[in-house]
Amino acid sequence: MKITVNQQPLDVSPHRPLIESLRAAGYDIPSMCYASDRRHQPSCMVCMVKDVHTGQMIPSCSTLPREGMEIEADTEEVLGMRRQALELLLSDHRADCEAPCTIVCPQSIDVARVLLHYDRGELSAAAAELGDKSCDGCKAPCERACRRRTVDAAVSIRSLLDEVRREGQQVSRSTSQQDNRSTSHQDSLSQRVDLLTCGPVDLFNSRLGRFTDAEKERMKQLYTQPSRCLHCACEGNEKCRLRELATKAGIRMPKYGVQSSLPVKERIKVTERLVYEPAKCIRCGLCVYNTDDGFTFERRGFDMRVVIPEESKSHVGDEVARLCPTGALHLRVLTLLLPLLMLFSGCGQGGQNSSKRENSNMGTHEWTSFRGGTSLAGYTSNPLPDSPRLLWEYRHGVRTVAAPIVSQGTVYMCDKHGQLRGFSIADGTPTYSLDLGGDVEAPFVTADTLLYIGQMDGQVRALSLTDGAELWHFETEGQILASPTLLPRGVLVVGSYDNTMYTLDSRTGNAVGRASTGYYINGAAAIWRDTFALFGGCDAWLRVSDLRTGLVTDSIRLDAYLPASPALEGDFAYVNDYQGNLYEIRFTKDGHIGGHRKMLAAEGDEGGTTSMPAVTADAVFVLAEGRFLVCIDRADAHVRWKQMLRGDVGECSPLVCADRVLVCTRTGIISIHDVRTGRCLWTYETGEQIVASPAVAAGKIFVLTARGTLLCFS
Repeated sequence: MKITVNQQPLDVSPHRPLIESLRAAGYDIPSMCYASDRRHQPSCMVCMVKDVHTGQMIPSCSTLPREGMEIEADTEEVLGMRRQALELLLSDHRADCEAPCTIVCPQSIDVARVLLHYDRGELSAAAAELGDKSCDGCKAPCERACRRRTVDAAVSIRSLLDEVRREGQQVSRSTSQQDNRSTSHQDSLSQRVDLLTCGPVDLFNSRLGRFTDAEKERMKQLYTQPSRCLHCACEGNEKCRLRELATKAGIRMPKYGVQSSLPVKERIKVTERLVYEPAKCIRCGLCVYNTDDGFTFERRGFDMRVVIPEESKSHVGDEVARLCPTGALHLRVLTLLLPLLMLFSGCGQGGQNSSKRENSNMGTHEWTSFRGGTSLAGYTSNPLPDSPRLLWEYRHGVRTVAAPIVSQGTVYMCDKHGQLRGFSIADGTPTYSLDLGGDVEAPFVTADTLLYIGQMDGQVRALSLTDGAELWHFETEGQILASPTLLPRGVLVVGSYDNTMYTLDSRTGNAVGRASTGYYINGAAAIWRDTFALFGGCDAWLRVSDLRTGLVTDSIRLDAYLPASPALEGDFAYVNDYQGNLYEIRFTKDGHIGGHRKMLAAEGDEGGTTSMPAVTADAVFVLAEGRFLVCIDRADAHVRWKQMLRGDVGECSPLVCADRVLVCTRTGIISIHDVRTGRCLWTYETGEQIVASPAVAAGKIFVLTARGTLLCFS
């Protein structure tokens, strides 16, 4: 097939997009959202060319050539449109390509990398990076440019460099040569651009933009490492195509400023090496379209963003970093600091538990809500079998994170895509199927023949289990990741990622009250005295709201954000924060907080606690330090016992069943422990990740894996 490009004939294949044919012919057609032989959707508009016949600008990455087509590939008009597209992308890209301290250093010291090694305790590497460069006579412009200065006070860079320099006297030549090779990343980008522009270049530098007061407070709390450095240099700048194209286009600073409202320096650990920084994402979609059940889009229009659900991280490999055209996805360098700098959009999924009173009222054959009841205490009088055996299993093969429930002889599960299925608890025979028509990650609640469920599109729905008819629906403005909490008196409480905890009439779906928060709500609400709701969220505040009005009556800020639900026992609540601290909160009769204490302090700053505790009359059971089940005495907060588990803990919370503790780990191991000693009595390896909490009813244990395998033990 023949087309004309810049008035020159060109033979092309009708089955290849224009961008491939033009590049093969030597035309420099840039792109941000396109990767050869990968799924994509046009979004960046950086690859625009002009169709002379129609006069329209068209994306070459998604356009197939037509016989006789005439194209303009690099006229001033086309280049102007591409530059405009780049400017718009840059306005939504919140990042520092290079740290200000490095940019202004008169000695060309890579200050940011020296401080990076310093905070990792790698003084020899820091000294090798510094070399023999001296700060004698320097007026320290690095400290005047330091971004930490806009938060509280600048980093004491000169004194830190002096400390590193003293260490450098003991660094061997071989170490210096080896470590210095790591500083060539900026040179490599300059050389790539030089080859295209035929001369020295002034690299584009993005900016983080101004910090809000809330962001400043977050910085103070998160960046407490020895240097206090914010480490604002982009770790992915070596391979950033956006910076490269902006440099080639002659753009030096963002024309429209920084318009993004995303939190700065938000780092989400996807795998051990892969890090996602949402503020640097340009929403090209390459990671979404090329990971199976991994990254996904959230919201719509200008508010759309790319997120990675916690349960989907295991589906993503490090190779996806090569697809990302910016530094939003990169293989990490900050191996020590990343756990400290994690993350608001990856917040874990909350849980619900039952109290002894609730479970006895409910009966031993039912488990009608996630964790069994409204207090979320994680205790049931249902005994566990002495030697459980696998009675039956159902393998669905679709990602599933919503916990199973048991109602009227049927166990229900719902996969991520909204397929609700029911099975006979006796033998696993399929008895029920309903397509909910939308993605689901939150656990659900049943009452008689009614189902109450929250969905990823923000809808709360009441459905008939008899015929699937929708009784009502209520729309929130954010995704729902935690179960609704249903009270017998016709009240439904549910939290949303629109920063609101809603109190609804369960009969009509009408809003009775709304409690606003400062950030996402991850967990379900625990109900105290049938009158007050207790819940936490990503802003680190634990709040109490009056169910009669929906208004917040009291609140307390804890040390880190709250990834899961609180658990109630009597007039006390117990809740974990993300760093691994466990708190006890005491309530007064009028719905206010009467006091609090830290029951268990985090070991170091590794973080990662995303489960909730289980509570009995005299003890609290909590997953801690990544591998341990810990029993803490409620009276004096001393640790009764600490048992190492076979597998890393995750979002699945422990459940106390009479005199046994049931635990499911993220690595797929189910275990039962003695309440008094912690001794492991029984284990079972599923070979699949477990996120959802188990159900215990009718003398059986129901466990649902993240791959959609439902197991029944008896």
